[in-house]
Amino acid sequence: MGHAYRANARVDVKSPTFLARLEGWRPARSLLWQGIRGALPPALGLMRGRCRVDGHRIHFVHGGGRRDAPVLFLHGFGSIKENWLQMRPLIGGYRMIAPDLPGFGESHFHADQSYDFVSQARRVAAFIESVARGPVHLVGNSMGGAIAAYVASTRPDLVRSLVLMNAAGVPGSEQSAFERTVMSGKNTLVPKTLAHTRRLAEFVVARGAVMSWAVAPVLHAEMRHRYHVNHRIFSDILDVPEDPRHVFARISVPTLVLWGDSDRVLSASSAHVMASIIPGAKCRVLRLPTEA
Repeated sequence: MGHAYRANARVDVKSPTFLARLEGWRPARSLLWQGIRGALPPALGLMRGRCRVDGHRIHFVHGGGRRDAPVLFLHGFGSIKENWLQMRPLIGGYRMIAPDLPGFGESHFHADQSYDFVSQARRVAAFIESVARGPVHLVGNSMGGAIAAYVASTRPDLVRSLVLMNAAGVPGSEQSAFERTVMSGKNTLVPKTLAHTRRLAEFVVARGAVMSWAVAPVLHAEMRHRYHVNHRIFSDILDVPEDPRHVFARISVPTLVLWGDSDRVLSASSAHVMASIIPGAKCRVLRLPTEA
């Protein structure tokens, strides 16, 4: 898929014009987003924190109980730590940690560094050592799922258990709508216009038509600001020097592969393939309830 995307890509991430746009890029300073990011965590009993990893300033939210090991959440491509806040009431007495992965949200991006799965997994491992100071229950969604799998495969001493939610990394027996689009060189996860952002919201959320009109105007400015960065990171994650199936096969921690049957980004057929590769993994595919 990576070869097909690069051959047909409509954005050249190596062109001088594109590279010039990346130099000196910094996260947006939207007053609206700053207000949201400042208000939501305290309302849920969480705190905001930051640390330095591999030359990146990483922003994260954390808090909650001290039961067992903390639960660390890794978001998907184009997403942010705040998307995990809805999980806070569900994890009971466990401590919750959710970072903006390097290159996303409030965390730093550097044009001269790579954001492939291997590099990001190395940074997440360093983040766990710095912030959690011990093993974690690791939960990753989509791109974050692939990064979580790489962490578990290379640093099992840092992972107590692993949950892979609609995780990238292992192709299924069928292609999703997004995967077919990527083969043609178009990336719907990196919108440029407000209309594209609305379509993205509808695409990634089941029954997201109403949400697309409510949320898209707020998201659009942020997505537009990140347009070149997201294209560059997407190009990086297509760099896989080793067959990811070999990486997943080396996972030795208790693993749950969790998927939604209506996922249009990554085919649900990947769930059973992925679970069959990971030794001892359990698999559950969640069905979208029919509307009354």
